[in-house]
Amino acid sequence: MHIVLVEDNPLMQQLFAIFLRGQGFEVTVAATGAAALAAPVASPALFLIDLRLPDCDGFDLLRQLRARPELRHCPAIALSGLGESDRRSALAAGFDRFLTKPTDLDELILTITELLGGAPER
Repeated sequence: MHIVLVEDNPLMQQLFAIFLRGQGFEVTVAATGAAALAAPVASPALFLIDLRLPDCDGFDLLRQLRARPELRHCPAIALSGLGESDRRSALAAGFDRFLTKPTDLDELILTITELLGGAPER
């Protein structure tokens, strides 16, 4: 299963990518909204999107991704360090789940497993 991680912080990119790959996922990392929109992933299983990106916000990015028929139902998790106000906005914007940063990796994998109906085969 393929996850597209949209995160501009290099340290967070590395942390999430190493962790998710260790859990059996394929991971494509994009540092900007534009890079996520151009990612060469035909049918990702899930998007993991930071709400604060250098070229757009995660809300805008999700709208653009969900406008594509093939991605309309792809689950998306919002990531933010700003807490409850972002949680309400993210869920209202169509994100399936919201996690705060710093992100508990156990909570991350439980959330992904719940959204995807199981863990990837190793």
